[in-house]
Order: sequence, then structure tokens, then C-alpha cells
Amino acid sequence: MDVYRIFSDYFNQFQPGLGILAGALLKRLDEGHMCLDLKTLDDDHPEEALPAGILLPGPYVSHDPSALKPFIVYLGNLYFQRYFLYETNIEQKIRQLIAEGSKLRNQRIRELEPLQPLIKELFKENAEAFRPALLGNFCIITGGPGAGKTTLAREVLRVLYARQPDLKVALAAPTGKAAARINESMTVLRQQIPGLPMASTIHRLLGSVNGSIFFRHDEENPMNHDITIVDEASMIDGALMAKLLNATSPEKRLILLGDKDQLASIEAGSVFGDLCKTEGTGSVLDGHVIRLTKSHRFDADKGIGLFSRSVLAGDSDCIVRTMDHPDDALSIDTTYDDKLFHEFAVMYRDYITEPDIATALEKIGKIRVLCAIREGEHGVYQTNRRIAGYLCSLKLPIEPSAGFYHNQPVMVTSNMYALKVFNGDVGIIRRDPLDPGNRLYAWFPGPDGNLMRILPGYLTHWETVFAMTINKSQGSEFENVLVLLPDNKDVRILTRELLYTAVTRGQKRVLVQAPQDVLEETVRKRISRVSGLANRLKA
Repeated sequence: MDVYRIFSDYFNQFQPGLGILAGALLKRLDEGHMCLDLKTLDDDHPEEALPAGILLPGPYVSHDPSALKPFIVYLGNLYFQRYFLYETNIEQKIRQLIAEGSKLRNQRIRELEPLQPLIKELFKENAEAFRPALLGNFCIITGGPGAGKTTLAREVLRVLYARQPDLKVALAAPTGKAAARINESMTVLRQQIPGLPMASTIHRLLGSVNGSIFFRHDEENPMNHDITIVDEASMIDGALMAKLLNATSPEKRLILLGDKDQLASIEAGSVFGDLCKTEGTGSVLDGHVIRLTKSHRFDADKGIGLFSRSVLAGDSDCIVRTMDHPDDALSIDTTYDDKLFHEFAVMYRDYITEPDIATALEKIGKIRVLCAIREGEHGVYQTNRRIAGYLCSLKLPIEPSAGFYHNQPVMVTSNMYALKVFNGDVGIIRRDPLDPGNRLYAWFPGPDGNLMRILPGYLTHWETVFAMTINKSQGSEFENVLVLLPDNKDVRILTRELLYTAVTRGQKRVLVQAPQDVLEETVRKRISRVSGLANRLKA
């Protein structure tokens, strides 16, 4: 079914030629763009000409940003009205936060003067570089894996708590898994400051309303925190970013942490990346973005560090160099060698043979296969079946079936607040030896460190997770990673950002399986999403 043609035909009923605009815009939205650059319209329908005057103001198209019309033309871009409002809210709220922070800057400098010894101790010789996080109301901290983003956020909180012991803090991330990682990084600080709250998902922070796209906290009912810190902000789409900013009072603080080079959000918008690119170009964001460039996890001159840096630079020759000179940390297999695949898959034996469930959960968190796609020979579904079948052939206590089965690793794919499990949480299906009926249960690590036991039937959104998509892996780290790309270089989602994200999920060892031409083309291609934020945020 060609949904774009159907959508186009619908709008053509009202105005001839309007459907060309509608279909092209819907297609761009599905590709992750916030809007349609009108200069590229001919790329969608080269055989069709737009009727004269179709873009002039009329019943369906407006050039007035405040008009309630289906389509808005603004600064050379065409928007659906809803997405135009999302982008408008993002721009206006950032401007307000920055303006209010500027008014308080001198006062905050005076208030922090007695804390200069602590600031110098925490930030060493780079104290000046981190002033935006201490003095402003809006700040972005960006850097690659291991660059120290959450460490910096922790140090900022130490200073602010020293100045204001009753500071009200909110910590959040797009997924439950990412929120759990913030909690881990804040463990030491939480021992010093028992009042530091646990991190939550953004949806929970804003107060999800069942069956609605709206939240309890919004512009009319903003959050009451003095400072909100959000990790993995590159995963936040345009709609959610607008709602987060709407719920943040201009006189409060908001700090966004993320890797600008990672994959953008699955839904429309690459807001975090757009904001980072805008800074330094004569924008209101100038001086409000902290860039951390040194990785404390990877050696920049070899292995994962060198390869990921080369990928980001678009250096496709790095594929051949890595093939010719593999090391213990990173290697490439261009033949889909079964032996290498099985050597990787057999590492799952450790969690299966581990009798202690908490330890088994830790062990399964050390290994993961990351796929670019879901369908096909090298997609998530078939790879999960392939690994389960192989482990079964080794006579391990695992019997794959269509539903739940003993020792099955599962990932929650939607927030289930009543069960206290969230999108991205990974658990194990295992029989409880103390249960008289020997029933299967889903076991998850709980927020208090204790195990949670859930009857599997209550899990309404889940999938087996020997393998997962690269998109879903954002916010996670694994000691051992196998990156599996399809054998077709024309797959649209294959980009350098995808490969970079996948490879940098690995902490110790990464194996990439994909044909050489696919890898080289992947490195050449990059994500390019259209939005109007850069122009809107000019000073």
C-alpha cells in the first residue's frame, strides 16, 4: 500500500496539486525530518509540476506562523502545523531559558565566589570551560563515550548542592535503561547527598497521561525542580523535546547531556545534533555548549577509538586498514564466517549456566549482537532464532519456542509503569525453583537492587534480546559486541552515525560482520535531517 499516494490523493480533493506537497511532506516526516525543504520538492515528483500559486497563502497553506492551517511555509521550509509548533516551542523556550539565565549570571558569580576552592578541585584547570553549566539556565554537554559527560554533571551538582543544600533536582533519560545508567553514575554522589533523587524516564518525569499525547506537566503546570538533567538527549525527538522544554520554567535550569555524533531519534527530529551544530555560528547558543573531546574509555590511536573516529570523519579507507591490521579490541569479517559468529554466540552460555539469577542478569548484560535491521537474514528476528537454535544444539538448558521459554533473554519495548519495568529493560525468563508449580517468571533487576519477579503474561510489549537493533542499543554498553549489517549497501538507514553508534557500544571487544562494499558505503553516507532550528536560533 502506497500510503504517501493515498495521503496525496486525499488532499488533492480539496485543491489540485496540494497532494504533491502533502505526500512529499509525509514522506520526509517518516524519514525523520521535521519539515520539507521546498528546494528539494522536485526530488519526490520530478514528473509532476506544482500548479502556479500552490504555495501562496490560502485555505490550507499559510505563511503566517500563528495561523491555524494544515501547512505552514516558513523560511523556505514546509511544515505540518503540529511540527511547526514543536519547532517553534523548542526555539522560544531555549531563548527564554538563556535570557533568564543571563539576568542571574552576575548574582550567581557572586554566590559561587566562596566555593572557588571546591570548583577548582572538581574542575581543575578547566573551571572556566564549565562555567556555562554553573551559571546559565540552559546548557548542553556533548562528547563521545567515556568523555565524562555524567561525571561533569555530577560535579556541577556537587557545587550547586554546596551552595543550596535544599536544591530540587530531577534526573531523566529517554529510556529506562539509560535512566538506570545515570543512577549508577550518581551512586557516590547519592551517598554524600541522600536527598538526590533517582533518575526516571522523561515520560515519567513529565507525567504521562494514559491514552494521550499530552503530559501532566506542561507550560501551564511546569515542573518544580531547580535543575533538570537529561542524559542521552540525542535520542529525544522533536515532539518530546518541545514538551520537555514547555514543562521547564524559564527561571529554572536545564542541562542536556548527549553524544552529538550518535544516531538521531527514531521519530522526527534530530534536535540535539541540530543544537550542537548551531552553536558557534552566531547563534543564541554560543557559549552554552560544552564539548568534551577526550575519551577516557578508548585509546584514540587504536582499536575502537581510532576506528570510530575514522568512521565519523567519513574515512572509508579505515575499513581496509582495520581488515589488514585487526587488534584484540576490533576486527572486521566480510564473509559472515559461521565460526566467528558461533564463537561469539557461545558466550551466552555464561548466563545460562549461572544458577544465581542476579548474577545471570549481570552476565547477559556483558554481551549483545547489534543489527541494523529487523527483517532478513542478518536482521534481529532471524539472528535471535539463529542464536537460540545454536545454544540449544549445545545441549544447554534452553528450549526455544514461539512464546516464553526457560532462560530466554527478553527486552521490554514499552514503559509499563504498574510493573515498574520500562522501555529498554532487559530480563530473563526462568523457572523459580521455589515455586511448587515450577512456573516461568520474568526476572528483572529492581531499582532498589533487589530482583523483581513478574509473571510473563503481564508483559504486553517485549522481544527476545540475544540480538537487538542498533537504535535500541543507545544508552547501553556491553563488554562484547557483534555488529551485524545487511549485505545490501543500498539500505537507507546504513550511515556512518549508525556504525559509530554500534561500534562505540562495545567496551572491550567488537566484531563487525558485513561485506566490504557495504561497510565502505556506510561510512560514506551520513544522516542529514531537515529542520529550521539553525536559522531560527540565530542571534
